[in-house]
Amino acid sequence: MNDSIFWMGVVALFTIGCGSESPKPVDIFPEDMCAHCRMAVSDPKFASEIITTNEVFKFDDLACLEAFKQRRNDLRIEASYVKDYESAQWLKIENAIRVTTGVFTPMGSGIVAFADSSKATSFLMSHPPRPSNED
Repeated sequence: MNDSIFWMGVVALFTIGCGSESPKPVDIFPEDMCAHCRMAVSDPKFASEIITTNEVFKFDDLACLEAFKQRRNDLRIEASYVKDYESAQWLKIENAIRVTTGVFTPMGSGIVAFADSSKATSFLMSHPPRPSNED
């Protein structure tokens, strides 16, 4: 009987210890919609997401994530992730190098993310931002 109480305690401590890890990114599925613009998250290399304690918000463009964060400053964000443009691997947003390029992104922002600053710089040099039509 005492052995079972001991093992229940060990399992409880292990479970509590596992809960302290930072949240992991969630896969993007074809049926996922952008939490900001409500369009399909159709091109995973531009995908990003915000993870809160009880919900995951997925985005099709980094501009959507940024606009959503400004509108929803009540969120208790546990983690945010963005896809590396080249490898399509998830990056913590605070570790990503974001550049505004001439690449056509789903919402037209041109913002892409990289894990490596030299790759971001090289990509930006070969894909400079499009001129603004506001002139």
